Amino acid sequence: MISHSAISFVRHSALLLVALMLAALLLIHSTPPTQAQALNDLYLPFVAAPAARVLIAAAHVDSVVSGEPDEAVLLWNAGARSQPLAGWQIGAATRHVTFPITATLSLEPGARLWCAAEDAAFAASFGEPAACAWEVAANPATLRLAGSLSLNNRGGQITLRDADGRLVDTLLYGNVDQGAPGWTGPAAQLYTRGAVGIEGQVYQRKLHPVLGEPLDTDAATDWASDLADVAWGRRVRRPGWLGWDAASMARPAHGDANATVTVATGPEGLYAPLAATLAAADSSIDLSLYVLEHPQLSEIIAEAASRGIKVRLLLEGGPPGGVSDLQRWCVRRLAAAGADVRYLAAASNAPPGYDARYRYTHAKFGIVDGRIALVGSENFTWDAMPVASSKPVGGRRGFYLITDAAPVVQALAAIYRQDWAPDRFLDLEPYAPQHPKYGDPPADYVLPPPPVYRVDAAPFAQPVTVQGQAHFIVASAPENALRPDDGLHALLARAGPGDEILLAQLYEHKYWGDKQSNPIADPNPRLQLLIDAARRGARVRLLLDSYFDDDDDPRSNRATADYLHALAAEEGLDMQ
Repeated sequence: MISHSAISFVRHSALLLVALMLAALLLIHSTPPTQAQALNDLYLPFVAAPAARVLIAAAHVDSVVSGEPDEAVLLWNAGARSQPLAGWQIGAATRHVTFPITATLSLEPGARLWCAAEDAAFAASFGEPAACAWEVAANPATLRLAGSLSLNNRGGQITLRDADGRLVDTLLYGNVDQGAPGWTGPAAQLYTRGAVGIEGQVYQRKLHPVLGEPLDTDAATDWASDLADVAWGRRVRRPGWLGWDAASMARPAHGDANATVTVATGPEGLYAPLAATLAAADSSIDLSLYVLEHPQLSEIIAEAASRGIKVRLLLEGGPPGGVSDLQRWCVRRLAAAGADVRYLAAASNAPPGYDARYRYTHAKFGIVDGRIALVGSENFTWDAMPVASSKPVGGRRGFYLITDAAPVVQALAAIYRQDWAPDRFLDLEPYAPQHPKYGDPPADYVLPPPPVYRVDAAPFAQPVTVQGQAHFIVASAPENALRPDDGLHALLARAGPGDEILLAQLYEHKYWGDKQSNPIADPNPRLQLLIDAARRGARVRLLLDSYFDDDDDPRSNRATADYLHALAAEEGLDMQ
């Protein structure tokens, strides 16, 4: 939370930078002009439009799918003219593939296209069609390239040449010591700090923060995994993610609206407003949840499905500890009422090695009737949302926002459309009663009693509702939550004297990366923003969880607290 005293939201607008170069003056006269003619003539500068500039913008070289049929190369025209691709070549090592000279495929200014080994496998991994393929082109609309190509997982170079054989662009990557024409310095590397592995990652260029175009200086610093760039580097991309450009969530969603916003606080104040919102649905309920272990809320949703409300529920397929029998009970009840329930996990019809798009679908949000959004920090569980009783009830602290703000509804609906896409991805396993992992609970399963956490008071049992004009931002991970120039990070970066930052987190690591690292080599960018704000004179309070903390981890919450207190004492900062 940031106090309203001095900080406000700012909409960021892209700036179009146009450079006009005077090349010649066109003087067209059959005879020397008279003085009168000269006064009436209009002389226009001849402006040469910038040429096409086609780049290798991304490469998927180490797939998790058996046989790697979805390896691919992304071409992006960052220039101002259309570029026909007939006769162009993509090369790797001693092999290359060629666009047929009869091909009519062109790359328009600002457009991008994928060329893949097999178009069907690529579409299943990336959720979009390949324009061309060099091994199998099953779709008649896919252009079949001549030749063969194999992208070395460990390292190599990928080249792009035009129809005259001139080198247009180079990507040098991985475990390569020697240089390459069209490239300067060491090869691009993938980000592998902490628990991040190489397999399945996509090499991608950084985008210009204002123009949204791929950077191009023919060096590893152009690429998003650049370790030296803490702000815009150290990034990971996997197949199926959005965020390639502004149209696909590269920036957080912004919008103004006259809206109603309800703030519900848990544990004591979450169940009633969420239950009321779900029970009032009259056409549809779309939910994306990490865990569903709440029989009462499940019953409300099931009743909605029974009366004809379209209900879709997306759940995480691999929560730590697995899917509980309590969740299986809840899902069985929903499915019996007609709800469509799916788990984010490699589906039974996926090829060997196929992986889900996200390590976890950790979201907790929903859209009701296409006009009400709910988004919060807590799972649908008894611990987080105890059913109200005559005595104060405890549990897990958390929050939900419930709003009819159109920008929020539209942004969350767009995320849901991307995630719930069984027609495009093979990582949505539908509920089936007999499924060994996602099926029904044992036949003799009996619901346990809800836990009881006795507390002396429950001061937040009633939600707070406000109405008025406001600016809304929806930041989403993995697409844009870490942008340094937008969303939460941009807001924190502007806090200074007279401002207050109150931040509650389940955890905030002292540093990112491996346990053996430190805050200098692998800073946690969000934590650093808090420290910098305190150094500018802001009052900073960070509340962290102890129950789930690992005191043996040097990056733990305890380590973070000790680190911040030491900094505050040494530098005289108002930070706790």
